[in-house]
Amino acid sequence: MTRLSRSVGFVLACLLLPAAALAQDRPKIGQVDRLEPAAGAYYQGQDRLLDPASPVFLDDTLWTGPQSRLQVKLDDGTELTLGPAARLLVDRFAYGGAEDGATLALRRLQGAFKFVGGGVEQAPGHSLSIETGVATLGVRGTSFFAGPIDGAFGVLVLEGSVEVSTDAGSVTLGPGEGTAVTSRKDPPGPVKRWPDEKVQRALAMVGFR
Repeated sequence: MTRLSRSVGFVLACLLLPAAALAQDRPKIGQVDRLEPAAGAYYQGQDRLLDPASPVFLDDTLWTGPQSRLQVKLDDGTELTLGPAARLLVDRFAYGGAEDGATLALRRLQGAFKFVGGGVEQAPGHSLSIETGVATLGVRGTSFFAGPIDGAFGVLVLEGSVEVSTDAGSVTLGPGEGTAVTSRKDPPGPVKRWPDEKVQRALAMVGFR
């Protein structure tokens, strides 16, 4: 190995050490199931690239590139799939099986995502909240898509039900139903069954090739 190669390797190791140390200071709450082609996690000014089976930690902001997808499975079985150019913060997570006190709080910062519920939803007395910037989502036994589509923020329920709430009102969606939100100050749009073409476009955003 040349002196230059050793120097480059040392510099790269030093750059990666802070991110690794910050990750180890926080509880692991899940891991990467699948990604393509590149995605990462951000915490307190430090970015780290993710690989298949990489751990995910509390307070990670998960992110994807412009052409990327990322699927993460939390320790309770919840599945989170991010579409291109997305950011999603895992704000709170606690799960001890069927015991009381199960908690999951997510904050969508950018882009589209798909949510498939796990053990937290099934635990008695659980707390589950999802903030999207324009609406708060309350979920029950749920699989759903949420993200920008056709000039608004769309929510489409695949299984279960989702209550979509803004400062001006709320609607409850069942399987196959969707709504569009334009602003937190305005009520969600009417509940509608999305046409197949729109459903396919939504799912393509959070689907792997």
